[in-house]
Amino acid sequence: MKNRDNLCLTVFTSAILICVLIIGLSAAQTSGEQNASSNDSSSEDEFPYPRGTAPPYGMMGWETGTQFLEDNATLVHLGWSTYITPQQFVDNVNRGKQLGISKYLVVTGGPQMESESFWEEVRGMGVTDDDFYGVYFPDEEGSPSTLISMYTGMKKYFPDAVAGDYLGDMQTGPDDEEFIPGLDVCYFTSYTKFHPERPHAWVYGNLISNAPDWKNAGKTVYLTTEAFGQALEVNARDPDLNTTKKVADRHESQVVMGILGGAQGVFSYAYKYAEGTPGYTGWEGFKPKYEEVWPWIMNDSRTLLATDVTSGRTNITSDPGGTISSVTAYMFTDADGRILVASSSMLDFTESNGTASDATITGVPEGRYDVLWENRTVNVTDGTIRDAWEPYEYHFYRLQNDTGTE
Repeated sequence: MKNRDNLCLTVFTSAILICVLIIGLSAAQTSGEQNASSNDSSSEDEFPYPRGTAPPYGMMGWETGTQFLEDNATLVHLGWSTYITPQQFVDNVNRGKQLGISKYLVVTGGPQMESESFWEEVRGMGVTDDDFYGVYFPDEEGSPSTLISMYTGMKKYFPDAVAGDYLGDMQTGPDDEEFIPGLDVCYFTSYTKFHPERPHAWVYGNLISNAPDWKNAGKTVYLTTEAFGQALEVNARDPDLNTTKKVADRHESQVVMGILGGAQGVFSYAYKYAEGTPGYTGWEGFKPKYEEVWPWIMNDSRTLLATDVTSGRTNITSDPGGTISSVTAYMFTDADGRILVASSSMLDFTESNGTASDATITGVPEGRYDVLWENRTVNVTDGTIRDAWEPYEYHFYRLQNDTGTE
């Protein structure tokens, strides 16, 4: 009887332990699912895409230098060519992993990637989605069908990889909507010196004309701070570029135009800038500012405000984009409901004749605003902000909360 009692006690105790284990495992699984769900949810808010965490900008390096490593580049060109084999593609992936940047590696190549067999062979060499971040398709591909074929082939074997391309001036070829099915990311350029017929505000005009189509299709839109040759040179014969400060100011101004135009991120071709040059200085100087306003940009809640320019040139015609006020302003709201008013001159020195624009921004909530990076505040009592904008100049006004702090 005693043995039987002991056996019953043992069975009963074991049953209790099994129940505890089941409950514990169930709770752990539920917690894990909740954490995974939470992680998935938070990852959707990460920059620039759901695949991992990166700063609020991209920076492209080049395989022949190390600057991209020093500046924590997130996107790197390896093996740029007009022809690439599956083996070369895999070699580039491995090269990126050697450099410690496999998570955000972008590899590029030619039209061979249009074939599904290309991606099948890459996959057959043991490469997975985790080995590279995505592919930057051939620069300024002019054929939407080619991009779509590359995209379709890549997604069949690497569904989580990101496809991006720099499409430059979308108005000179097929309509921008035709490219959308072939890309996850579109990079719109910010250089203008190659195109003297385009006004400084062309950057903003290009984005407001094209970005809505991409964003409505669930795609990501980047502004590229790409600049070559004379666009980064001090030129005493050019009133816009006759000092290092003006070159850097123009660079910063175009990044701000990207923010106003609706870009969701900034993509800097770091390898184009030698350290200490105006372009490099301009980007490095604005990068921490960009990070500060990123929560508002990321939330993508923006409203165009009315501006009345009372002195200086009142507007400019930007093709694309149409007629644009020479001072443009938007009100941004972040996820916590905080208000940021971002404004910029749309004029360079030549377009403005070197004259500042006085303007009034209307439709602004009342309160005291910190003018970011300028060590001053403005008090709005009648829904308006009155200020002055020098050529290239921008002002960001952040509404203080009820306690007068950030």
